[in-house]
Amino acid sequence: MPPRALSVHPYVSFLSAAFGGMFLTIGLAYIFSPRRGYELFGFSAAPSTPAAWSLPEWALIERIMVLYGAKDAFVGVAILAATLAGNRRNAGLLLVAAGACAGVDGWVVRKEAGGGEWNHWGYGSVMVGLGGVMMGVLG
Repeated sequence: MPPRALSVHPYVSFLSAAFGGMFLTIGLAYIFSPRRGYELFGFSAAPSTPAAWSLPEWALIERIMVLYGAKDAFVGVAILAATLAGNRRNAGLLLVAAGACAGVDGWVVRKEAGGGEWNHWGYGSVMVGLGGVMMGVLG
């Protein structure tokens, strides 16, 4: 029996769906709990008192976190839809794009917090690699 291409291995779809589910879950967490999402993202200066959260700047940041959560939830649904529909090339392209977003996220966190970039770059690089495999570029 000839060896199968890595891009059609069944585990590739499972991993893709897992990343889609991860993005959807994190996006929903940012939408429904933007304060906790801000802390999860890796920024350094989350307010520690309820009074600080009531400042107008933090109200704006909460709204921005909801927007960011909507983007993550959309990306998660798109990855899941492409994966479950069996369109590996589209799912792969979405994974590469989401991995690139994670790269930018890590860069921003490093600039703001002075560290924590690998919390984003770690999974982002795996997503780019998996996307490359699903598109047939890396296997």
